[in-house]
Amino acid sequence: MPFYADIVFPTAVRQPFTYSLPDERVRAEVEVGKRVWVPLQKHKAIGVVVRIHEQTPDFNTRAVEEVLDEEAVLSGELLKLTRWMYRFYYCGWGETIQAALPAGLSFQAEKRLRAVVQSIPEHLDEQKANIVEEVQAAGSYSLKEANKRWNDKIIQQLVGQKLLEIWEEPSMKMAPSTENLWDWKKESSCREAQQLVKAYEEEGKNYKWVRALNVLSGLDLPAFQRELTPHDLLEHYTLNRIAEEGLLRVREVESNNLSLKHDHDPSQLKTLNEEQQTAYEQLEVALETGGFASFLLYGVTGSGKTEVYIHALKKALSQGRGGLVLVPEIGLTPQIVKRFYTIFGDDIAVLHSRLTNRERYDAWRALQQGEKRIAIGARSAVFAPVQDLGLLVVDEEHDASYKQKDPAPRYHGRDVAIMRAHINDAVVVTGSATPSMVTLQAAKKGKSKLLTLNERPFEATLPDVDVLDLKQYRSAMRGPLAVPLFNAVEEALERGEQAILLYNRRGFSFYLQCEHCGEIPECPNCSVSLTFHKSKKQLRCHYCGYAERQPRQCRECGHEAVNPQGSGTQRLEEQVGTLFPEAKTLRMDFDTTSGKNAHANILKAFERKEADILVGTQIVGKGLDFPDVTVVGVIDADTELAFPSFRSGERMFQLLSQVAGRSGRAGKEGRVFFQTWQPDHPAMVAAQKHQFREFARQELAQRKALQYPPFSRLIRFVFKGKREGRVRSVALAFTESLARTIGSEDPVLGPSPAPIARMQNYYRWESFIKIKPTNGAGAIEQLIDRTFDRYEKDKPKGASSVRINVNVDALE
Repeated sequence: MPFYADIVFPTAVRQPFTYSLPDERVRAEVEVGKRVWVPLQKHKAIGVVVRIHEQTPDFNTRAVEEVLDEEAVLSGELLKLTRWMYRFYYCGWGETIQAALPAGLSFQAEKRLRAVVQSIPEHLDEQKANIVEEVQAAGSYSLKEANKRWNDKIIQQLVGQKLLEIWEEPSMKMAPSTENLWDWKKESSCREAQQLVKAYEEEGKNYKWVRALNVLSGLDLPAFQRELTPHDLLEHYTLNRIAEEGLLRVREVESNNLSLKHDHDPSQLKTLNEEQQTAYEQLEVALETGGFASFLLYGVTGSGKTEVYIHALKKALSQGRGGLVLVPEIGLTPQIVKRFYTIFGDDIAVLHSRLTNRERYDAWRALQQGEKRIAIGARSAVFAPVQDLGLLVVDEEHDASYKQKDPAPRYHGRDVAIMRAHINDAVVVTGSATPSMVTLQAAKKGKSKLLTLNERPFEATLPDVDVLDLKQYRSAMRGPLAVPLFNAVEEALERGEQAILLYNRRGFSFYLQCEHCGEIPECPNCSVSLTFHKSKKQLRCHYCGYAERQPRQCRECGHEAVNPQGSGTQRLEEQVGTLFPEAKTLRMDFDTTSGKNAHANILKAFERKEADILVGTQIVGKGLDFPDVTVVGVIDADTELAFPSFRSGERMFQLLSQVAGRSGRAGKEGRVFFQTWQPDHPAMVAAQKHQFREFARQELAQRKALQYPPFSRLIRFVFKGKREGRVRSVALAFTESLARTIGSEDPVLGPSPAPIARMQNYYRWESFIKIKPTNGAGAIEQLIDRTFDRYEKDKPKGASSVRINVNVDALE
């Protein structure tokens, strides 16, 4: 009976490819979740097996050539999750698997050449013969380098003649990290060591390795090299010298992902207050009962949601199950990891984008092997291979950074976490002081159970909020600060306290503008103005990364009066330094946190009070906890309203409420100031009064009237191409197909140019559709499949040059 394997690749092609399993060896090695080498078009590609079966297809199949892995890189549970994702978010199954796997185990590969023949045919011309001979001698040769060195057409001819073949090699070959483990060579070695030390001391020989041996004989072995090196004498030379005496032996063993170097003291587990205990007990019951359960933990800022998470995680671990904690930004990771590490120690593995490929792989493997039972990280950590997953926590669930924008899969980390909990019969807790309207409505409909924390512990109260109408303070400003905010910062500094100033714009200024002709320099690749960064004397695009030197004169008229307009965090930092010359200021934005440990270093410095004022973008308003921060100021509270979106009011309320919560968290009275041009905006009024429920009531009523999420499911179609006319024609044709497919049941919005109509030299149009919120993966997949089928029959000329991206549950 022949066997077949369905295999997927990291492309937008949605259906698996079927290959035959040619012999007993391959059949024995192939498993679902393993990577394999197979012929694809004109080269050998890396794919992942998603199904093995005996159903003979009605076409000729090609054979699996080699199995890459000894054990599956993707578990059955994660395979099931990625299958749901590719259907729900309408992308390639291989794309979702690519997102789930770490570097070294994914599809990331380099195309290489290798010779197929042992001897070079006599009829081959000299140039081709030399190429084949060189590839033979090298064993394999980078295709990229070969195309640089030789003519691409000649390479393709040699491939077509089956003299060379193109194959994919994993671009990063990862093996587990190893460490040296030192141990006595035999049971009597420690006693012999002590005798040897005594003999040398009696002879007056004070050799360094003998002194090291004396230290070693008082330690517990076996021990890792890293555990021995803090002792000055126990270095590589002395340990090797002792080994030469026949007393020690060393083994290379797999590393258990090095310690995170925080204090581990489980006795620091805090006693829950009454509200926290009530919330925890409901989680405890769900964990003990088993099966899927979903909770929304709504708690005001500083109410102690993290302590509830920690107690619930401790309960899950006591049952022998694992845990997963998601945070929205890597900037939050250092603080939350420190709090969890205090209780759980080296049971924690950290996963986020600033780790090296090696660090991510080691953390991933430690979880897969069950050496660590808790994963903490940002969005992509939702795929962490935690064994027997029992509890999933999505902290600050409202945050937009949980939504992946590009590339596919364009998933929402919160919703994937909920589905993963469902697959694992686990408990999922989404937590926030400002829950998203989608999550709040789900709780109202009984899809998750609402738990509330209304008070801050230790008699701490929510801070007073002053709304400063900038129209009234035009003549009462101290630089960028209205006088009341300036006075409050000054008084806090005099008391030895700290302040946070949020300004949600990067750079020194918003833009440069010629005072003579009004010209504003724009990005050559995107339809946006360039942002001025004074420290590097650069104009930069925050969408494509384009940068150029600060111009000395206007490129249009040649006038030299090209001056900064608007402001940004870099300029604010400079102005604050002038206003408070005795204070130390730190800035936290994308530009200052691009380094690997930059987030952690800035937060540690501020926590140690090496700085008095923290200036930053929205990241400083997310989940940070500093006991001495008593003043928080939002320089321009209206920035969220500038971007056209049905969620702008919600985003504004969430940002203001979250940043306000950074003040007065340790029993000290806190004050918050919102500088605004729109003091009467409903989101501003509600944020000032800490009235989330009233804001949510108004917002949900407005959404329901307009049938926006959560009362519909919003799908965004983005059309991208180099030629504007073709993008427009494809957008029109596809949207027409979409409208005909759904009929009059659901409204279609568009097509129209995207808010940023050109990005990275691609013109962009978009269309939207609102469908019933009850539509799941199957209904969405069928709807879009039918639309593409209809579009394929009527698509315009040149449509292949235009890419159509699908974004399900878009946040725009």
